[in-house]
Amino acid sequence: MNCIIIDDEQHAIDLLTIYIQKIEHLKIIGTFNNPINAISFIEHNSVDLIFLDIEMPEISGLKFIKIIKKKIPIILTSAYKEYALEGFENEVLDYLLKPISFERLLQSVQRVKSAENDITSIVQNKFIVLKTDSKNKLLKIDLADIIYIEGLKNYLSVFTTQQRVISLLNLKSLEENLPTDSFIRTHKSFIISIAKVKLIDGNQVFLNGLERSIPISDSYRKKLFEVFRKNLIENK
Repeated sequence: MNCIIIDDEQHAIDLLTIYIQKIEHLKIIGTFNNPINAISFIEHNSVDLIFLDIEMPEISGLKFIKIIKKKIPIILTSAYKEYALEGFENEVLDYLLKPISFERLLQSVQRVKSAENDITSIVQNKFIVLKTDSKNKLLKIDLADIIYIEGLKNYLSVFTTQQRVISLLNLKSLEENLPTDSFIRTHKSFIISIAKVKLIDGNQVFLNGLERSIPISDSYRKKLFEVFRKNLIENK
C-alpha cells in the first residue's frame, strides 16, 4: 500500500517514517513539509493512504482534504483534540493524537486494511460480496444487476436493479475487482455497467433502468468512447 506523509514538522515525519518502515504492507513513496507540493504529487501518482497533519501554514489539513480531487483514505495527525469531530465529518479513517505511539498507529493502519478487505470479489462466479453498513452483514450482488456505482469519499453506493447498497469502501478498491469488459469508469466518482448503457450524449451517459444521467469527465472520455466505437456501424 503506497502512502505519503504530510506534516510541516520534520521530526513528526521522521517518527512516522520509522514506524511505517516496520509495517510490511506499507510503503512510503513521498513525504512533504508543504501540503501544496503534495497536491501535484497525488494527482500524478498512485497513493493508497495519506498521513495528514492538521495545523500547517498556507493550507490546513482540513482544507487540504477538500482541495484534493482523488478519494484517498486519510489518517489525520494532530497535537490537538478539538479538531477530531471536524476531521471525522470529513470522513477520515482515523485521528491520531501526537505524540503517536507505534501501537496506536498499527491499530489505525489495521482499520485501513479492514476497509480494503470489505470487498470479496468472485468475478468468475459473476458476483461480488460486500460488507454493508450493517454490522457483520455480507451481501451478495450479481454483477448483471449492477447499474452503476458512485463513490462518496471513503464510502460507495452500489445501485442495482433492485436496491441501493452502501459499503465502507473506496471506489478504487471496488474498481480493481470488477471485470474491465463489463464495467468502466466515466468520472472520478462513477463506474457504470457497459451493458446498461442506453445513450451517450455529450458529457452525459444514460443507462437502462435509471432516470438520471451519469457525468463523463474529460479524464475518462477517451477510454469510454473507444469501447463503443468498436461496435459503431457507419456507411462504407
